[in-house]
Amino acid sequence: MKKIFALSLALFGLLSLQAQQAKLKGQIGSDADNENLSGITILLLESNQKVSADATGKFEITNINYGSYTMQIQGEGFEMITKVIKVDQPEMVLSLITLQADDYKAQIDNGTTVVVADDGGSGSSQMVASVLNASRDVFVAATSFNFSAARFRLRGYDAENFVTLMNGSPTTDLVTGRTMFFLWSGLNDVMRSRETSLGLAQSTYTFGGVGGSFSIDSRASHQRKQLQASYAISNRTYDNRFMLTYGSGWLKGNWSIAASISRRWAQEGFIKGTFFDGTSYFLAIDKKINAKHMLSLTTFGTPNSSGRAAPATLEQIELAGDKYYNSFWGYQNGKMRNSSVAKSFDPTAILTHEWNINNRTQVISAATITVGRNSRSAFDWFNAPDPRPEYYKNLPSYYNDPQAANAVATYLKDNPNMMQVQWDQLYEANRLNVETFENVDGVAGKNITGAYARYVLEERRIDHTIFNFNTYINTMISDNISVNGGLTYQFQKSNYYKVIGDLMGADYYVDINRFASLDSTDYSLPLFQSDLNNPNRILKEGDRFGYDYDAVVGKGTGWASATARFAKIDLFASAELSNTGFYRNGNMRNGNFADESYGKSAKQSFTNYALKGGATYKINGRNYVFANAMTLTRAPLFDNVYAAPRVRNQIASNLINENIMGLEAGYFLRAPKLRGRAVAYYTTFENQYNTFSAFTFEENAFVNFTNTAINKTHKGIELALESLLPHGITLSGAASIGQFVYTDRPKLTITQDNTAEQLVKDETVYIKNFHVATGPQSAYTAGISYRSKNFWFVSLNANYFAQIYADVYQYRRTTSATDLVEPGSQLWNDILKQTQYDGQYTIDFFGGWSYRLNNNIKSLKRPMYIVINVGVNNLLNNTDLVTGAFEPLRFDKSLTTFAENAQPRLYYGFGRTYFINLVFRMN
Repeated sequence: MKKIFALSLALFGLLSLQAQQAKLKGQIGSDADNENLSGITILLLESNQKVSADATGKFEITNINYGSYTMQIQGEGFEMITKVIKVDQPEMVLSLITLQADDYKAQIDNGTTVVVADDGGSGSSQMVASVLNASRDVFVAATSFNFSAARFRLRGYDAENFVTLMNGSPTTDLVTGRTMFFLWSGLNDVMRSRETSLGLAQSTYTFGGVGGSFSIDSRASHQRKQLQASYAISNRTYDNRFMLTYGSGWLKGNWSIAASISRRWAQEGFIKGTFFDGTSYFLAIDKKINAKHMLSLTTFGTPNSSGRAAPATLEQIELAGDKYYNSFWGYQNGKMRNSSVAKSFDPTAILTHEWNINNRTQVISAATITVGRNSRSAFDWFNAPDPRPEYYKNLPSYYNDPQAANAVATYLKDNPNMMQVQWDQLYEANRLNVETFENVDGVAGKNITGAYARYVLEERRIDHTIFNFNTYINTMISDNISVNGGLTYQFQKSNYYKVIGDLMGADYYVDINRFASLDSTDYSLPLFQSDLNNPNRILKEGDRFGYDYDAVVGKGTGWASATARFAKIDLFASAELSNTGFYRNGNMRNGNFADESYGKSAKQSFTNYALKGGATYKINGRNYVFANAMTLTRAPLFDNVYAAPRVRNQIASNLINENIMGLEAGYFLRAPKLRGRAVAYYTTFENQYNTFSAFTFEENAFVNFTNTAINKTHKGIELALESLLPHGITLSGAASIGQFVYTDRPKLTITQDNTAEQLVKDETVYIKNFHVATGPQSAYTAGISYRSKNFWFVSLNANYFAQIYADVYQYRRTTSATDLVEPGSQLWNDILKQTQYDGQYTIDFFGGWSYRLNNNIKSLKRPMYIVINVGVNNLLNNTDLVTGAFEPLRFDKSLTTFAENAQPRLYYGFGRTYFINLVFRMN
């Protein structure tokens, strides 16, 4: 009996021991002087418990069952550490864990080192380490920096195929589908804590997009404790940048504060006539209410203005003798002035609540409000010649007579200023145009006399009001199964309108639409009125005119994802359900569309689903193979379905959801000294829409182009390899080899903007197997870097870009456009062919050095550092790289000089540029 009692007591003690739970504490440190510790994640593989270190590197994990665990510590900028720990005490405090800075390369623009995470061996645990997405791998680093000069697009995808979150809240413009990166431009220091999910991989905080997702955590407590000042000089978009950043860490009373301000400016950028003037600010405050709840308020804004650059044809480039010829500027009273100035200011505030229910369940909710304005200036004119210097009638190619064409070419080459805006002449034309305008405001006998502007500078504005609410939950229902999910509501109202920016020396302008009719110039007719509710309005600077409408979009989304991690395989499955609704609200009653322009249009509503899943087989802690798949439907974008939203409610016929299907599979290598990836992908896009408006010379009118039934396939492979050699040397290489083509023949409808007359209706466009113009479809990079133990590094990368195509004018590829052209003739081939540009190379150099002042100045009480980073892009000054091209909306097959008249407009990559950044930091 005593033996039985003793055995029972021992068994009870053993069970009690197994049921005991512990608390684990630790702190992360770094061996480098210039690395960012924010965003470090600590994961216990067997229990799937995950926490983030605070700004000082401290972390705490509670409710841990006694036992052995494999711990993974990973953060952007550091090599991953995998270690085995044994939990056998109620409270355990680990010794300092020191992370090593990754050896990849420098991101010069940020003045910091951008790195690749390292998955080590499997340790002594039977659970093989999973592949995490906390930092970018070697391929993403290459595509983000080495390929950026060529405007490379990951997998050739449009912007709406990527999702970016800020503190859990989406940052998507619902009208265009694009991420609004401009909201936080210039705030590099406080936007470094991020998680990246590439392609169809599982996303932690969202279902994700076809191309992946990016989650930025800018909360104050996730910023590094520091006071940092930096100054940079460059010859790129801006010449100077000053930045000041402060992070308090946790203060008494459980408060945390972070702030940053930057100033960027250039009187003239790399391209002549451009300029930049921008300020960015950031303020974040966190309050930890208790161990379970934290509130965070983050606000930021980036007011800026910039002079833009125009694309040019080869003819214009040859006449100007400059590949960066910019037709937007000219001299006014001897001073350079740009006619196309972009301005933006969209202040944003995010309120976030973090609720740590326990160590296995976390809920994060965020509400975001953005209220701001974007604008771009351009010429408007009335009863006057086109003021733009690149106007086709001003160029030699307009003349069929070779002698006349040569005379024009000689004149422009001898007088290069005539290829720029003639500001003084335009002002003079306005001052001399003294007229009496009758029946002002539609009142008979009410007249005005003065300088009636022939030319004005208009500002095309978009005023945004955006509200987002997002709540997200992550819970571990067992040691190897976790479930994520969330609800999101997004609302956006964008007011599109234009105002008189500059009367250019005149006294007034009148709100009359000169394109309203091609058959009459009797401007007293109602059809010429932009707003019948306010006819014959006299316009002064700042007055609205021409068009004024709201794009109103709402979207609700719910999603869920489950992950199962086993010894040798990881599985995930995700699902999403959403509803999108939008409508147009007209604020002017257009004279041509009195019943279709004013007030709310019919609301369009779309219900959509998305499914994705994947599996990763863990051969060991260094070798992984995986496969992921996705299928989804997506509502068409407001921007793509309204034929002429400026003047009427007309939408594309038979609107349906887009359909997208994606597959990817590959191999990851994550060894301590060798890492790499090989991934193949295949994605189809079906039933897409595209709408844009432009002035065409065939019709001598403003027309609307609507494409329907656009089907595309994007397929390719992504390769990357990096080897850490002895003595601080690293070799790396990456390649993206893609083929992005139209797989069917879309339909094209062309309507006249001011009459709604259908000039072309659902005509077949013969572009099957044409290439989608998305920048280079193939890109390659190879690099070598050296990192010294004395905290300096240098790196050199060689890059090559190929398969660059011009975007095609689709009407040229229709039957009606070529019905009288002899098939197989030279003209036939000139009309149908798609222009391809030669492959080009660039070479980039990066270097940096950091120094700890405390090494020599022992009296300093806090760690202080000086960091210098230097970058030279396109070291050999190759100016032949075409980064974008599109065919002009001009087509006249009767012209013997068709090929010259149909030259695409080109964007060239910058030549040699440099960036030097000096940083002082006190931790």
